[in-house]
Amino acid sequence: MDIDMMVPVQQVYMSSLNVSSYPESLHVLAGSFRSLSLFLLAFSPAKRTLSLVHQVPGYGPHQYVTTDRDKTRSLRRQADGKLDGSIAYTTSWAVPPILSSWEITPEWQINHLDNVPITAVSSYITLPPPYTHIYSMGGPTGEVHLRSPQTGSFAEKVQEVLFVPSDRLADADKSRKALRYGSHAIEFTHIPGTSTRLAFVPVLGTNSIEVYLHNPDSGYLTHVYSSPSPRHGVNDGPRHVKIHPNGKMLYCVTEHNNLLDVYSISEREQTNSTETESTWSTNPLTHLGTRSLLPPHLSYPNAPMKTVHRFRGDTLMLGPGAEEGQLPTEIWATTRGTTEADRGWISVFKLDKAGMFIPPSSSNELLSAEEGVERYETPTSGGKAHAIDLYPKSVTSYSSPFTALNSTRTGSPVWILLTDDSDYAAGELREESSATETIKAGKPLGGVRVLEWDGWLSDGVREVVGWPSGTDEERGVKGIEYAKEPMRGGSHAVWLTAQEGDLD
Repeated sequence: MDIDMMVPVQQVYMSSLNVSSYPESLHVLAGSFRSLSLFLLAFSPAKRTLSLVHQVPGYGPHQYVTTDRDKTRSLRRQADGKLDGSIAYTTSWAVPPILSSWEITPEWQINHLDNVPITAVSSYITLPPPYTHIYSMGGPTGEVHLRSPQTGSFAEKVQEVLFVPSDRLADADKSRKALRYGSHAIEFTHIPGTSTRLAFVPVLGTNSIEVYLHNPDSGYLTHVYSSPSPRHGVNDGPRHVKIHPNGKMLYCVTEHNNLLDVYSISEREQTNSTETESTWSTNPLTHLGTRSLLPPHLSYPNAPMKTVHRFRGDTLMLGPGAEEGQLPTEIWATTRGTTEADRGWISVFKLDKAGMFIPPSSSNELLSAEEGVERYETPTSGGKAHAIDLYPKSVTSYSSPFTALNSTRTGSPVWILLTDDSDYAAGELREESSATETIKAGKPLGGVRVLEWDGWLSDGVREVVGWPSGTDEERGVKGIEYAKEPMRGGSHAVWLTAQEGDLD
């Protein structure tokens, strides 16, 4: 081809954008480990900008954020035709420990609803079906609260779940430090073809996933089994779990050795049962396979364990289906560096229709080749963050040059939210830091960043924009509220529900 006839990728990219098909903006709710506020941001897919819309004084630092509805669904309309808002729930590192609830109005204002005291600092909060109870987990305890049907805020506490013997709870560490070795998350499933509903809690210090029977009416959790790490004698540190929509597969990230395990879920017979405890005779989790969260040259046995320990397995999330209503085609996971000099990684793994890795691996063998995986090395360590959230590009009718020019592209393209708590993102980077030159290369950075991925065989994960940029307060753009308390690095951020009309 004549060089003069070649069209620059940027030109193809811009001409491929169907700007009229974009929502005006996708909204984001973000917290910070070093700031007390909550931040409502707006991302414009067409303009590729990320800006502050609203900031509220919070009860943080807010480590984790969740909402009461599917991010791709339009806000409900009430009987009088008015839009109904949504509710957000946050954990906090505050002392004494609390959980908070917030109203997000259709006009994108954030109003504080209430705080509830809890026993120990929580690291995770969720509202599973049938959306009547709110569950939080962290360190030595977990909490189950009834959800107010009128306001969506917290009502009475119906259960406290213990991960230490009851006679040791008074002396147990209940601060955020306990999150390093205590409970860290909770996820739920309804086993297909049965009436059995289960909950799963990863506990770092015991190298186990604790299994509970879940009563959706009372909200109560009844412990049935402690599922040990599949690598006996190894300090894995199970940290986060997710469950495939088919209800049959569970995924777990281990913090200490940077692995992603997949298990099948099955019902087991109970042998002993009381009002508060029910014992199952066999493990409901069967380990099926493992992938490393690090590339081969950083993974054991290609690299020594001291190299593996330079990173910490962090979060994971199932991707959307290729089309609305379809099963996930990928699962995403992150690591963060243990020091500012160790850059983190984002990995995306290909899944088959059953939720198994493609290609499959044996339960005792790590795949040495990089088959069915793509990786992105982040420009910083991520600090204590590197949490992600995903939004399907199909909802925004996105088109890119890689879609247009590569007909072999497969997978489910996504916008990726990534939080960064590194010293650089917090504005506290020391000049002598070894991360400085990498960061000065010109990639957009911020405590909250938007990245994109257009599927397999596209161009990998790419940075789009970050906030704060360091110049927002100087630009003075009309209609944008600027932060009264700066975001000094991000902790967790989530995409919010689209309003009716935004996605038309």
